[in-house]
Amino acid sequence: MTTTALSDHLQNLEDRGDSNRAVAFFDLDRTLIAGYSIVGLAWERVRHGLTRGEVRDSVDILGHLLRRQHGRTARLRKNRYHRLVDRLSQSLAGVAEETLARLGEQAYRNGIARSIYSESIALLEAHRRAGHRLVIVTAATRYQVEPIAKALGIDEVCCTGLEVANGRFTGRTLAPLCYGEGKAMAARRVCKRVRASLRHSYFYSDSADDLPLLRAVGHPVAVNASEKLAVHARSKGWPQLDFESRGRPSAEAVVRTMLTLQTVAASTAISAVARKFSAGRISTTNRLTRLVGEIGAGFAGIDLEVEGAEHLKKERPAVFIFNHQSMLDALVLAHMLREDVVALCKREMQRNPFLGALLEQADTIFVDRESQDQSAVLKRALGVLEEGRSLLVAPEGTRSTLGEIQPFKHGAFFLAKKAGVPVVPIVLHNVKDALPNGGLLIRATTIRVTVLPPVHPDRLGGVRRACAAVESRYSEVLSGSAIAALPFAAIGAESGINARGPR
Repeated sequence: MTTTALSDHLQNLEDRGDSNRAVAFFDLDRTLIAGYSIVGLAWERVRHGLTRGEVRDSVDILGHLLRRQHGRTARLRKNRYHRLVDRLSQSLAGVAEETLARLGEQAYRNGIARSIYSESIALLEAHRRAGHRLVIVTAATRYQVEPIAKALGIDEVCCTGLEVANGRFTGRTLAPLCYGEGKAMAARRVCKRVRASLRHSYFYSDSADDLPLLRAVGHPVAVNASEKLAVHARSKGWPQLDFESRGRPSAEAVVRTMLTLQTVAASTAISAVARKFSAGRISTTNRLTRLVGEIGAGFAGIDLEVEGAEHLKKERPAVFIFNHQSMLDALVLAHMLREDVVALCKREMQRNPFLGALLEQADTIFVDRESQDQSAVLKRALGVLEEGRSLLVAPEGTRSTLGEIQPFKHGAFFLAKKAGVPVVPIVLHNVKDALPNGGLLIRATTIRVTVLPPVHPDRLGGVRRACAAVESRYSEVLSGSAIAALPFAAIGAESGINARGPR
């Protein structure tokens, strides 16, 4: 199969000047996400039905799901898709529409969010920068699609409708389905309404069933193409893109994950033995950090590209902050910081089977977010800084699904000001590509990191102002802005320059 590098395709988008009349249409399943969104929604429907005693409907849907997983041909998969839509629709007769909307949100949180290709996010952002209108056109229902569209910032959704009367489903689908020629009809309606041109528009799809719309647009692109679509695309000279950041894991990913887990377990055991035989507490912790960072990151297949690496050692002790993306953040940061650093993290992590014991051996300060009295945490954190070690804090307090910045809490900046040390912002760009939120297997990935210059909160006029300025800077860097001097560079901080991180 002839494929086009995503970077080349994105560059072509940037070079074209047809933004005023272009719409970027996207199929959903196996194009924006790995797998099929209806499976996630159907599973939620099964669980909901079983809790309400609707055993027959739940078993019926479950049977369709299992048969769908084993379909061998494109035609068989197509027929089973229609049957699953019909069966799901019939099972909803009498159910309140708000119930399915809630199940759709649950399906998104419980699995679909983890299946969004990072490549598709980059593609959407490129079209957004080009000024194109973004539209998902899919055979899925809006209850599957809308949570995804909202998270991705999609302008509009064209999808299959389910009939609703008096707030409850009737059990029937609305004709025509947004499938095959139905997608082309929907796209024409969008272009007519927004005064765009199909000739200037794009459509991304994996399936030959979407050939009516692929042939209608001026810029058809095959993504993760089926065999039939790949042959057709090759004959027409259409671009073909392969997305690999999500989906079925390789044997290599399984092996990497197992080796990484073994490294964490062995490092934790070595540290425990060293402490038992009275090795120095700080030296033992530093040895543990280096072991996990070097060997663990190696087995995980993590390769780092770091801008501003000089800021990691420029001023210590410091309060290092980072945006939380993945359970692998700990490996990445251990690889970069190496020694004399203590993390603050939520108490729940102490019970995590993967990292709990490791964090305890690494002198981690656990924070009970429900407690009103944080004086003990504050005292211990300031003690760490006084003895010359640094702190590591995630000011967001939680991970986002797609990596967008969540509101910063002020604690890290308060500690820095109290101790008279700088805040050093570490921006993680794509750790989630190696292990997404809720994922189980690690994929070898080149991880990009930007280390921004040290920030002294007292020079910015206070904790809140410093916190807001740095949060804003994180959003700018992650949105693709060029790395430039911070707004507070005038106080003496230097802007980041290209540098390879510690290996």
